[in-house]
Amino acid sequence: MKIFLSRKYDNYILFFSLVGVLFLLPFVNAMPLLRFALVGQYTFVMFYLVFSARHTRGLYLIDIAFVVPTLLATWLDSIYQNDYTFVASYVTMGVFFLYLQFLIIRQMIHANKVDNNVIFGAMNIYLVAGLIWAYAFILINHFDPSAFHMPSYEVLTKEVELFTYYSFTTLTTLGYGDIVAQSAQARMLSILEAVFGQLYLAIVIAKLVSISWSADKHVHVQKYTTKE
Repeated sequence: MKIFLSRKYDNYILFFSLVGVLFLLPFVNAMPLLRFALVGQYTFVMFYLVFSARHTRGLYLIDIAFVVPTLLATWLDSIYQNDYTFVASYVTMGVFFLYLQFLIIRQMIHANKVDNNVIFGAMNIYLVAGLIWAYAFILINHFDPSAFHMPSYEVLTKEVELFTYYSFTTLTTLGYGDIVAQSAQARMLSILEAVFGQLYLAIVIAKLVSISWSADKHVHVQKYTTKE
């Protein structure tokens, strides 16, 4: 039973969609209409998830159960922009991207060779992880504005961009220090993200090498058997 993305170029398309999301973020505050383009990019990712996988009707229903609430909350927030829609949109997006993360990881675990689609899948896991933590930081800051120390020149309306930036600098352990976690919850999440970033690189490289070695070994065994 397939419960992961199944087409050959899924991870290519997903990668460039996620890069598109990250590219649009800095421009949303300067050009408010781009907010709808950003939500449209999220919408594309969600619909592509549903229609790209070839699996059973029950699993389609699971996809839809994750996608529909996220779409509703995200579009409602882009229109009404109040506290309720804000929280709902980032909670549902966090849950949706966790599900997407699960699908990509399942695909990597079941891969029997390292090709470009698998490599892009590994990059997608990294990008999605950064977004998931960004949404968690956004929600923490929303409920506790003192959870992070912000640069004095930054404005609160840019929090989505700022926490996406903070998330990826933490994930890569770059840490410029301009945004600092102050509350216990914010500090602990930051530590967990930094640890994940380091462990992920070690584990994914080991996994890709293992898959490649197993595939090469299988080819050599087949050649040897044919000669015999």
